[in-house]
Amino acid sequence: MLHQRRRAALATWVVVNAAAGDAVRNVIGYPAWGVLVVATFIWVSVELVLLRVRLSRVPTSIALFSVLAVASASWAISPSASLLGSVGLLGMVASAIFIAALPYRLILDVFHWSLQGLLLASLLFELLVSLTVDGPLFPLWSDYPPGTTAEFSWSSGLLLHGGRIQGVMGNANLLAMLALVALVVATCRAVAGLDRRWPLWVLMPVVMLALARSATVAFALLAVAIIGGLIVVWVRWRGATFYRVFAIVIAAGLVAIGLIIANWAHVAEFLNRDADLTGRFDIWGRVVDLALSSPVVGVGYLGYWQPWVPPFDVLGRVGDVAYLQAHNVWLDVFMQLGMVGVILWAAMQWRAMVNCLGAMYRSRPEEYAMNAAPLLLWVAFFVQGLAESRPWIEYGMILLLIFTIGRRRREIVPRAPETVAISTVR
Repeated sequence: MLHQRRRAALATWVVVNAAAGDAVRNVIGYPAWGVLVVATFIWVSVELVLLRVRLSRVPTSIALFSVLAVASASWAISPSASLLGSVGLLGMVASAIFIAALPYRLILDVFHWSLQGLLLASLLFELLVSLTVDGPLFPLWSDYPPGTTAEFSWSSGLLLHGGRIQGVMGNANLLAMLALVALVVATCRAVAGLDRRWPLWVLMPVVMLALARSATVAFALLAVAIIGGLIVVWVRWRGATFYRVFAIVIAAGLVAIGLIIANWAHVAEFLNRDADLTGRFDIWGRVVDLALSSPVVGVGYLGYWQPWVPPFDVLGRVGDVAYLQAHNVWLDVFMQLGMVGVILWAAMQWRAMVNCLGAMYRSRPEEYAMNAAPLLLWVAFFVQGLAESRPWIEYGMILLLIFTIGRRRREIVPRAPETVAISTVR
């Protein structure tokens, strides 16, 4: 029992740090945060040794992607930055293997309480900033000169003024995506009858989604709702009825996509966004140009772009703001690891999707709600990844790795009596 509590605490810290790393960095700065990350990876490594996990049976796509990332330091634009990013990736792979070794119910509990805690902290944080700070609040570890634009702020302090909020992670899109993940997990737990106070845990992420107002997450939410509806139809009416509904939904979806593309200017105006998605078209163009300088193996793995490494410090610049991501995870992978990386990334996505679908297909009726969570989360991240990279680079990567590992749970985990089986999907 003590081992389980210790491992649950470590898994919770891994999820919180991956989902809200900016909050930690904004308080203590990058160097101290780096020390914490290294200490976390050491702890994870110790737990993996205690669990006697056989790393030799990690899915091939994960192993090859990791090897390519490490090897890319030898030809990278910035070898030291690429090596640092690769170490971070290896740490996330180790963390994902560790979390996947926990019982499935515990994994859901860890994500549920971690993300709900971050949402509550974000609401209290924004309320505190609005009440006590006259204007935006900037990261505490750095002195920003007077007149610095609010785009660089940790919080704009707009909660009581009707503006978008950024939460402890300092980014409205990241906050909204975190809320969507929390909503999926809370809803699945509620349907499975695991929470007596489920209305509170469902309402919290709904409120945060409304306050963050992210257009990209709105599309991800729509996709999750559609797939969730199809799951309900599949559970209730299998066979011909399900396939008819599925065909209708697909046809309607294609028509809707066509209408959105044809009327994009009006759609963007309705969403209160620029037609170029806040400069994304320009960023995509610059990312592709850099990627084409080394289209086969990329310019070196970074993961999250390090703000002190050229040309990534200005590659995503829009006006006065330098975004540290490609705003499309596929373009990000293409730039960093070339077409070889894209193929391996697609292989990981495919295996994760197959595992998630398999979990649903093989479920007993009482397990449908619990085992729907991985599929719905994969859909949410896949759709949002078309316009954002960061969630995939951070806690989204950990989830992807867990889902990819899922079908091999009995082969990865070990021989020791105290060891728990990997049960990410059942």
